[in-house]
Amino acid sequence: MTTTTRPTAQGLTPARFHRFAAALEMLTWALLITGMILKYSGTTEAVVPVAGGIHGFGFLTFIAITALLWINNRWSFAQGVVGMAVSVVPFAAWPFTMWAERKGLLDGDWRFRPGTAEEPRTLPEKVLAQFTRHPARSVLILLALIAVVFTILLMMGPPYDPDAIAGSVS
Repeated sequence: MTTTTRPTAQGLTPARFHRFAAALEMLTWALLITGMILKYSGTTEAVVPVAGGIHGFGFLTFIAITALLWINNRWSFAQGVVGMAVSVVPFAAWPFTMWAERKGLLDGDWRFRPGTAEEPRTLPEKVLAQFTRHPARSVLILLALIAVVFTILLMMGPPYDPDAIAGSVS
């Protein structure tokens, strides 16, 4: 009888989680920019609403994951703000993540894992503790929260309408 051994998973470390979020943000930016090129070249407008929605979800995901890393790895205020701000600049999330990794800002494991002595004191740390102690449930809750915020933003409409702005200026 032959048995197959599976390699053990390294787990979802803070660095891997942030790299995933940055890659997702970069990919969704590319999709949105492609849609905008197709729209403004006169090819088709059909891609922008879909790409915009996908990018919006990717953007919110990057923000949420960056907030978790800010708390987990005890980033300074400036590092956290820059981590959030790069999400609005096309393709800036990935270089930020690589820089943060080189600087050691993504080093280490998750705080508040089961079996660790450290106890959360602040509300953000308590949220992080829930995330690290109950990851499956927390990811589902996080996705649900992102979906709620995403839906509210969709109901509000696009961030701006360049055609309406151009029409009001002329």
